[in-house]
Amino acid sequence: MSGSDTALLGDAPALPEQVALQLRERILSGVLRPGTFLRPDRLAVELGVSPTPVREALQALRADDMVRALPRRGFVVAPLDRDDVVDLFAVQAQLTGELAARAAVSLDAEGLATVTARAAEVDALVDGGAPDALAEAEHRFHATLNRAAGARKLAWLVGRAAHYLPPRFYTDRHAWRTATVAAHRTLLDALASGDADTARAAMEGHVLDGRDLLVAHLEAVGFWDES
Repeated sequence: MSGSDTALLGDAPALPEQVALQLRERILSGVLRPGTFLRPDRLAVELGVSPTPVREALQALRADDMVRALPRRGFVVAPLDRDDVVDLFAVQAQLTGELAARAAVSLDAEGLATVTARAAEVDALVDGGAPDALAEAEHRFHATLNRAAGARKLAWLVGRAAHYLPPRFYTDRHAWRTATVAAHRTLLDALASGDADTARAAMEGHVLDGRDLLVAHLEAVGFWDES
């Protein structure tokens, strides 16, 4: 592996996953559209890494049905229609809503303090924070809350579903940042009072706000006009 691999994207063991994340976000945000050819050598040059992690990343995306392999031609972005996007968010909303509801009835004072601290990290980055840093803080908040629900397999499923959502797409948008602060406050109040129904609704609404932003963006750029 070249020195540029580590310098650009971080520690070597996580490199294929980080490359996959970049490509996944480009696909889901409409930068790479269905039918676009993805050639490992060209992507490696573009990303400043060696071809090996790119090939590994593309194989991971193939397993997620984000790309398809064509014999002797490389990889191509798989079809992704509007219903696919809506379905992905529906699953994410239902799973995270269930975890939030369970956390509301199981969190102790220490757990609530930890979740609240994670929310404060997000709040600190909402005004002027870099999209990458905000995406990481938001991930930590949700991961902490999901673990607090005490449902390991359900939290694992949420993690798998989250692979299909482009975090940095949202964190770069003012509308998402504003809605996130409000959603977190409602959620924290529900967690503090043990209100499972409100916690569920707040989390589901938070996820579906992201759906609406992404669908509106994809429609505005004509993502499905050429599909």
